[in-house]
Amino acid sequence: MRIGILGSGTVGQTLAKGLLSLGHEVNVGTRDAVKLKGWLQQMNNPRVGVGSFADAAAFGNVIVLATHGLATTNAIDIAGKEKFKGKIAIDVTNPLDFSSGAPKFVATLGNSLGENIQKHIPDAKVVKAFNIVNCNIIIDAKLQDGTADLFIAGNDLDAKKWVSELALQWGWNSCNDLGGIENSYWLETFAMLWIIHALKNNHWTHAFKLLKK
Repeated sequence: MRIGILGSGTVGQTLAKGLLSLGHEVNVGTRDAVKLKGWLQQMNNPRVGVGSFADAAAFGNVIVLATHGLATTNAIDIAGKEKFKGKIAIDVTNPLDFSSGAPKFVATLGNSLGENIQKHIPDAKVVKAFNIVNCNIIIDAKLQDGTADLFIAGNDLDAKKWVSELALQWGWNSCNDLGGIENSYWLETFAMLWIIHALKNNHWTHAFKLLKK
């Protein structure tokens, strides 16, 4: 599969490695391709490239949104909204404001980032996923105390099925469908819970487990 990634920070780079490990072709979209020159040489893989946001969006049959959360719709505009039509858009972002230092959660019920992204690209199949842990766990969900469970939300069943299969390939124990994109809000609050625990305990490699009886 050809996958474009919007966002070239640690999250975008880590996801690129994880996708390459599964045999996908990847193009990482960035505002400054020069800063990824060394990373691209280090990767030394003909299946990965670097380009603009527009390049990545045009390249991918699936597009991963891995920008800073509040900059995501702007990144989509730069890429060109028409390039998302009919495609799966995996939203791994969170509505966090870092302007005062510590992350501040800025979404409200009915106004989640996932919902706003779907409204911004209504012809895309947005799936909120992989936003509740750090990027290293996304691509390797088997931890010392067990294997993590994932939760996703989105309106398109086939898109969610594709994302679920991707998660299982990365070792997640299960992928649990929470329903429509409006439930992105609860996934984003879940991410804030993860962050609060991390900040309080200075521990950044935890994840969630769904236990049943």
